[in-house]
Amino acid sequence: MTLDYVDARNAGQKPYTVAKSDPGAKFMVEKVYDVRTLEPVIAKPHSPDNKAFVREVQGQKLDRAYIGSCTGGKMTDFRAAAGILKGRQVKIDTFVVPATSEIAAALKVERLNGQTLEEVFLSAGAKLGEPSCAACLGGPSDTFGRLNTPMSCISTTNRNYPGRMGHREAQVFLASPLTVAASALTGKITDPRECLQ
Repeated sequence: MTLDYVDARNAGQKPYTVAKSDPGAKFMVEKVYDVRTLEPVIAKPHSPDNKAFVREVQGQKLDRAYIGSCTGGKMTDFRAAAGILKGRQVKIDTFVVPATSEIAAALKVERLNGQTLEEVFLSAGAKLGEPSCAACLGGPSDTFGRLNTPMSCISTTNRNYPGRMGHREAQVFLASPLTVAASALTGKITDPRECLQ
């Protein structure tokens, strides 16, 4: 899959060497996870290291949801969020920001049960921004999705230090696109498994 991705973007067909493990290679650590036992995790304010299970903060009131930027603005992120939001309405301001112009174009083409992903987000009541960092880095007060007051936001971005998305007293929770989308529907931190069909 990775090589297919690289080859599709290698316009000049420039040669490259693939680094692979030697046959029979031994590793210092090998971990195996039973995904059936995993549960959603969230980073509480004001550090990505301040983690908790979603169930530990479930029900916390939110003012805003933000899906996008570089970390949470990939097609896989938008597919996951659209799967939760399809046919539903958000209860809080929800901002969607694609990471690149290529992804923004794909949102206008890729479909989920007859609607483009862009239509899914707009129909759910989300606001769609231009490809950019947008509020992830704060920016001027008119930046799309910026937290201009000490509000509470759940976001797919990668940092939640004081002032990172705008106001220094804003509370930013970092979560997966599934958790952010589910929380946008309820207006409070929500386990996405409650919304999966």
